[in-house]
Amino acid sequence: MSDYIDIYGRYHHKPVTESNPIPSNNGWIYTAYADKLGMTVDKEKLQRCFNECITIDNSKFQYLQRSPGRFLPPISRDEILGMAALGFLKPGHLNGWNFSPFRLPAFNLVTLVKQLWFIRDKHRNYFWQNGLKQVYHVAFSVPLSDRHFILSKWNRFNLFYFIVAKIDALLPAKNGIKWLKYDKNIEIMRKEFPSPHPFAES
Repeated sequence: MSDYIDIYGRYHHKPVTESNPIPSNNGWIYTAYADKLGMTVDKEKLQRCFNECITIDNSKFQYLQRSPGRFLPPISRDEILGMAALGFLKPGHLNGWNFSPFRLPAFNLVTLVKQLWFIRDKHRNYFWQNGLKQVYHVAFSVPLSDRHFILSKWNRFNLFYFIVAKIDALLPAKNGIKWLKYDKNIEIMRKEFPSPHPFAES
């Protein structure tokens, strides 16, 4: 068993230790990388983990969290992509194209603009740590550039999202996500996961 795999079967960028059993908040996207690299991925164990990440509150509101019993920080775009790439994410797990783990308020454009302006120089977590709820409509929205990839996992197609993805594929890569989506920029993966990480050898 790799030192980089947690008890749920997910890969991480740092070794798993007794004092740090879940060493990153991005286990799903890293596991999607491992799966694409042809590495051993325990889909049954991951399915159980995914099922435990589906949470329904007292008012029947359903949302996803990163890890079982770990609500914060809220789930991210990267983790949504990883769940989709591994085949676990389904349309019913999203609120439209929104993955907010908080209930969305009625949309108010004026309040949204005010809140976006207010957080322009704040830390990226400020909006949810301080309950700026209109921002949830934007911050937890699946990026247009990811939607074609996710739809392809559902055997669906949308011409607009396809065009957006084609344009996105031409832009410079900052991490392994474009490699995952478009099979490009493998050099970014080599930089992101140098030896002795097991991805480097793969």
